[in-house]
Amino acid sequence: MKAEKYITNLKWAVFNMVDRSTQDDHRSKVHVCGLFYEPTVAEDFFIPNLPNQEVKRYILHVSFLDRFEEFYNFIQDLNEKYGEKAIYYLDEGDFSVDEENRFRQVLNIWTDTKVK
Repeated sequence: MKAEKYITNLKWAVFNMVDRSTQDDHRSKVHVCGLFYEPTVAEDFFIPNLPNQEVKRYILHVSFLDRFEEFYNFIQDLNEKYGEKAIYYLDEGDFSVDEENRFRQVLNIWTDTKVK
């Protein structure tokens, strides 16, 4: 049997971001910790049992991971370029309103662009 048969229904990813300062291309990267059938399993049973609880972990549908990585780097770029006023420059990105709202919710950034 092929491995794809076992993972085709695993549509939710638990991941963290690898900081850009550790990367040769100076871009933050998505690091997937696990894949799940539904997000509640990850929230209730997986994340609480992971080591290094101080590492911020996110849950997102796998179809959005690439765009999330782009958005995350975009936010970091804005912060570097504009500092505290970065929130006013969100329209410089090429993200749809739905993408922007989804990713801002995941990152919990509403009144500023500081990734917590």
